[in-house]
Amino acid sequence: MANPVMNSLEQTFDRTPAGYPAMPGYQPGRQHADSDSQASAQFAGGQAAAQQYQSFERLEEAYRAPAADAVDRGLMTYDDVIVKTGILFALLVVAAAASWMLTMANPAMGSTVMFGGVIIGFVLAMVNIFKKQISPALVMAYAVAEGVFLGSLSSVMEFVYPGIVIEAVIATIAVVGTTLALFASGKVRNSPKIQRFVLIGLIGIIVFRVLSMILSATGVVRAPLGMESMTFMGIPLGVIVGVVAVLLGAMALIGDFDIAQKGVQHGVPSVFAWRVAFGVMVTVIWLYVEILRLLAILREN
Repeated sequence: MANPVMNSLEQTFDRTPAGYPAMPGYQPGRQHADSDSQASAQFAGGQAAAQQYQSFERLEEAYRAPAADAVDRGLMTYDDVIVKTGILFALLVVAAAASWMLTMANPAMGSTVMFGGVIIGFVLAMVNIFKKQISPALVMAYAVAEGVFLGSLSSVMEFVYPGIVIEAVIATIAVVGTTLALFASGKVRNSPKIQRFVLIGLIGIIVFRVLSMILSATGVVRAPLGMESMTFMGIPLGVIVGVVAVLLGAMALIGDFDIAQKGVQHGVPSVFAWRVAFGVMVTVIWLYVEILRLLAILREN
């Protein structure tokens, strides 16, 4: 420019990177920086919006998804109890069948197996009852031991009283099925009074059986079944005790079913189903043995 004022004014301006004079307040690169910062802000805003949209999508999917049931949360269900109980009784039947055949083939060996099964079963029962943590392996071992005992015992009883085993099995199933039906219908309910009655009755039966064995072993009572062969009003005492024992077993089953129901309602862990199944098995085995004994006494008379 030819005007010296313009020349001096031009010198006071900065030059742009392209060589043109810049206006006051111009900083080289500022325009690019502003553009970059605006782009970064827009990018960050886009990311935030995308994250919010994804969060909304996940929330909507969770809302539309089916609610988590007891199985998803690892809680006990009635199906758990049924399956675990079925597994235990399947093991018991298989072990009983093997023990039955062994006793039929070799009665001496069968007697040894029977006493071994009852001792091992008793020890495992005590361990499972007092053990704080539930052990499915020990519960299944108990089922096998009891199966060995019941198979040998049933084989001997069937040899002495033909047809008694099938009668005992049918009677046991009938008692268990009737008790379950009454409990499921709400016609019978567990209560502290019933449990006290069951406990007192069990202690009484145990005392009676032990006393009968002692009197029979010492020769005070000379009868095939000890005190159970004695009569009361023309009825063998063993029959009366046997009927009471079966009734106590049915009441104990009510307590087992009540525990299963409360466990499901209160949301206990699924592993608790093994303990419920164990309790049901103990009661059913006791019922079967008592019914078998009762039928044998009736056969004798």
